[in-house]
Order: sequence, then structure tokens, then C-alpha cells
Amino acid sequence: MEPVSASHDNNLETFYQIWLCDPVNNSQKFRDAQQQVRSSINYIKTFEHVTECEQYIRSLSDVDRIVFIVDDHLGQQIIPRICQYRQVLAIYVYGTEKQTNETSFKQFMKFRGMRTKLNELANLIQLDCKKRSRYECDESLSINIFSSNIDQEVSTVELSGQFIHSQLLIDCLLRMKSTETEIEDFVNFCKSRKEYQGNEEHLRRVQQFQNEYSSEKSLLWYTKNSFVYRMLNKALRIQNVDVLFLFRFLIRDLAQQLKKHQCSSSESVYRGQSMGKTEIDKLHESIGKMISINSFLSTTRDREVAKMFADKSIDLEAVLFEININSLLDGIKPFADVSSFSDFPQEKEILFMLGSIFRIDNVYQDENGMWIIQLNLCSDHDRDLKPIFNHLLDESGNCESILLAFGNILQDMGKFDEAKTYYDHCLKQLPSDDHPWSAYCYYLLGLIATEKGNNDVALDLLNKSLKIRKRLLPLSDPSIADTLTGIARVYYNQNQCKQALDLYTEALLIFQQAFGKDHLTSAMGYTNMGVVTTAMKKYSEALDYHKKALAIRKKHLPPDHFRFGTSLKG
Repeated sequence: MEPVSASHDNNLETFYQIWLCDPVNNSQKFRDAQQQVRSSINYIKTFEHVTECEQYIRSLSDVDRIVFIVDDHLGQQIIPRICQYRQVLAIYVYGTEKQTNETSFKQFMKFRGMRTKLNELANLIQLDCKKRSRYECDESLSINIFSSNIDQEVSTVELSGQFIHSQLLIDCLLRMKSTETEIEDFVNFCKSRKEYQGNEEHLRRVQQFQNEYSSEKSLLWYTKNSFVYRMLNKALRIQNVDVLFLFRFLIRDLAQQLKKHQCSSSESVYRGQSMGKTEIDKLHESIGKMISINSFLSTTRDREVAKMFADKSIDLEAVLFEININSLLDGIKPFADVSSFSDFPQEKEILFMLGSIFRIDNVYQDENGMWIIQLNLCSDHDRDLKPIFNHLLDESGNCESILLAFGNILQDMGKFDEAKTYYDHCLKQLPSDDHPWSAYCYYLLGLIATEKGNNDVALDLLNKSLKIRKRLLPLSDPSIADTLTGIARVYYNQNQCKQALDLYTEALLIFQQAFGKDHLTSAMGYTNMGVVTTAMKKYSEALDYHKKALAIRKKHLPPDHFRFGTSLKG
């Protein structure tokens, strides 16, 4: 038996099949049934003790979903204790004792059935999975909320950072150029994963994917209940950027195919969903605001079909999304009728592109207790969004290397380890260290090392960057000032305030020479110098620096901008 320290972090899919059975019943028939279910739910955990099993279930996150299978004897002990957990989606019972009555389990809302033959139980689980998988209605819906009001103490990154950076991440993935090996890299990844070993059905489908995939077939592969669909949606939901990077070709192809088959009519579509009351309350509080969906969104033209997927349970409310579409809007992400690609054409499925943006029009509960969430599809060119997107695209995407842009977005999101991976990858692709991008990579890697408190490593990387930039650029180039600022920050962290102040002063002079004395870079420089002189207990000098920073910001920024908090606190 594996320890409960849980290798569940290795599960690339949302669903788990967890089996709890008495050692006496843990036979080859059990293992055969588990393998049968693996075609729908790959990840298996088997337990023989109630406490250990419950501990593992509690260790999983709220975005994970468990199909729980238990024998009737142990089920009487554990089902009352776990049925309220959000992670537990469905409970199935294997009847081993003739006197056990299915009725005793029907009081639990998540109970789906009992069978006395394991192959019949496996068939039931597979059938239920197939029925419910297409709309992800049992899975958490990853939603980011955007607010256009900028509090003076909170930056855009903090306020709506998840919304904005998820949009930039998608944009970056779509702009990546295709390579000859990208599909092969993805296939090799899928074949090599330890958690798929022994799953012959999975390996067969991976091989089929390698043999048959093309851009034109991307919608066919996505609409199948296959490893492609399950892995991509888990990666999107938890923002697993390494897996998303491998999926970049599929995301790009899906976007192209949705655009090719774009719906041209204005209409209403629907989606049934199970959601927690806290999630609903958050959306209710955000009426009038915009949201983005961090996955491809499946909907239907048929309201009654959607309502079939809106289930209420102990911890979840039944929710129906009503989405109004104006197809004449310019700049909307593509959406298309994918019925002809689906195994369920009668469901009249409309699929929205990853990252589609909507405005919340209303949230209310109808007379039957179902929550209705009314949305309007929005354009990326919305007046609240366009200025911010343009600014952040300039900051994150204004470099020739898309890998660097990708890393920059990850760094802004606080995903430092992931960003480092792409900076390192970019460095390996460069012909030599005598390249402007090498200097930029070392600079960015130095900033990451600084954030992680690795000051000696940071100093080494930043000095490498400075050396290259001084060799390739005029000494008055602002990028040299950026590097000097980075080194100064490390010295400040090491309590070497005199060295830090000297470098901040040198950087300020370069910024002023390049942009003028009233540029915002000067305000940043004065603020840094104010912080250092405060640490040196030169309070009068520090106050003077902060006043200079405040004066410059007043010339450029609106009075409620969060950067004033920086100067005023100083």
C-alpha cells in the first residue's frame, strides 16, 4: 500500500477512481474492473483502511473530482463521513453480502448505484462518465473577474491580475510559431508519464493521435472523451503552464477551426452547472463586471438539455447560464457549432474559445430554486479592457522572442520557477553569450533569483547581463540602467546600502539622459533612493527623494493611481 503522502500531484486529469475494499475482496476481479474504468478515468488509488482512505480524499484540492467505489461493508462506515466533501462526485457500492440492501445507501445524494458483479459496476461507472463528461458540469468552472476601478493602494496586477494575465498567456500561446517536433514532443510526454503505465487503452489512443492528428481534426479530438480533452482542461483549470506549452499546437488549431466554423447568427445559448454558494455569491456581487472563462466553454442551444446538467447536491447549487451572443461585435473570441464533430450531435453544442469574455447582466434564483446567471458575450476591444491590454502587451510582449514574452507573463503572475524554465530554454537557443537576448535572459533570471532570496546567484546573473550590455550597447542605454537598478536592489537586500545608493544614482542619471528629468523612470529612481536613505537613517535626504518622486507622478498619473501610495508611504 502506498503512503498517504499522495502522489496525486502527478495526476494530469481532474478525475480519480478511488477504491476502498476489504483485503479479502481485493482480487484479480477488482483489478480487472479498475482497468476497465481506466478508459474513462485513468488515475487509480486503492485503499484497504477507512482512515487512510479518508485522509487521502481530504488531501485533494477542491478542483479534483473523485469517483468513489467501495464494498458494502466498508461503505457503511465511510460514506456518511465523505459524502459532504466537494471532491467526491459520485459513490458506487459493490455488494458482497446478500443481505445488503441498496436502499440503505439511497439517502446519500451522491450515491449512484450498487451492483453485485464487478463488471456490471464498471459498466455503470463508464456509462455515467460518458453521459456527463462533455459539459464538465461536475468540474469547477475557472472564472476570473475583471474590475476597471483601480484602488490607489492596489495595482492592476493585484486587482485583476488573474483575469489579465490569463488573457496574455492565451495570446502568447496563440502567437507561438509551430515547430516540426511539437506534436512529437507532446506524444512522447503522454507516453512517458508514469501514471499512464499499464493503461493499454490510453497508449493505443496516444498512438492513434500521433498517426491521425491534423489541424482540421482538432475539434474531433477535443470533443472526444479522450486523454487530450481531459489533460487540456485540467491544465487550463490549474494553470499548469508546462503542460499548456506542450498543448500550444492544439490550442492554436482549435482557435483556427472555431474561427473557420464561426457562428454568424445572434442567439442565446445555455449551460447547466453545479456551483458552490460562495462562487455564486461572488458572481452576484460582480453584476455589471466582466469575467473570463479559463477553458473552452461548452454550451447548448437547447435550454432543456442544459438544465439536465444543472444538479443540486449537499454542497452545490443548480445553476443555469444564459448567454446572449451578438455575433456582429468586432473582436470577440471565436465560437462555433460543433455538433457535426461531436459524439452527441443531438445536444446542439456551441463551443466558445478559451478565454472568452462575458459581462454579468444578472444573477437570480428562479421559483424552482435554480440559479440563473445571465451573461453577454463581450469584445476584447471593450473600452474598459483595451487600454490595459495594450499597456500590458507592450510590457510583456515587446520582445522578439515569444519564449521571453511567455516567461515575462509567468514572472508577472509570480510563477518564478516556470518563468525560469523558459528563460533557460531561450538561452540554450541563442548562438552565443554575445547577444542582446542573452543579456536580457540573464537580467530576468537575476530578478527571479532576487525574488527568491538567492542574492549571490542574482548578483552573478545581473553582473553577467551588465557585462554583455556594456559591451554591446552605448553606456547611456536605459537597459544598462535597468540592470544597475537590479544590482542595487540585491545590495540593498544584503544591507550594503552605500553600494546600492551609488548604483541607483548612476541608473537615475542614465534614465534622465534617455527620457528627461520628469519621466516616470525618474520617479522610480527617486523612490528607490528614498528607501535606501531611509535605511541609512538619512531621513531628511530620504524625504527629499520621495517628494521629488511624488511631484513627477502628479504630472503623469491620475490622482487615484496606486503608485501615489508608494510615494506617500515613503
